[in-house]
Amino acid sequence: MAEKPGSTAWAMVFVIFMFLQVVFAFADNVETPNRAATAFAKAYYRLDPDMANRICEDALTVDDTDLVEQFIFVKTEEARKRGFDVSWMKRRLYHIETKMLSRDDTTATVHLTGTVRMEINPVYAWVASLFALGDTHHVDHVFEMVYENGRWKVCGTIGRLTQI
Repeated sequence: MAEKPGSTAWAMVFVIFMFLQVVFAFADNVETPNRAATAFAKAYYRLDPDMANRICEDALTVDDTDLVEQFIFVKTEEARKRGFDVSWMKRRLYHIETKMLSRDDTTATVHLTGTVRMEINPVYAWVASLFALGDTHHVDHVFEMVYENGRWKVCGTIGRLTQI
């Protein structure tokens, strides 16, 4: 059976394309201070306990108190006093922009800006944007990052995060 003209060229293009997809997938997973700051900020506003994975060891506890557990407890109590579940306190970060202010091998400073809106239900954000409902708040924060245990982590600004 004879090959169609050009089928080898198409096969080579396909193989090259698949190779480039793998290369780009690995390149996209590179740990950077900007990505770490974004991941931390998203987890912070979602009240996700996994934000502790993005906080440096020195800033994670103060006087034997876990700052993440304390923060989530305070938000849970605030919601309970209002008669809500803690899920009503969750917010979502939109329109995130980061800018590297400085960086060396082990430290970096990242400026993060964005917009925060309540996240009660995924449909809520869509309906709220259509009818201009719900408050949105601008976020503007500078994160001091350190490279610790193979990951970039937020350090040095944790105490001021409750003011965001």
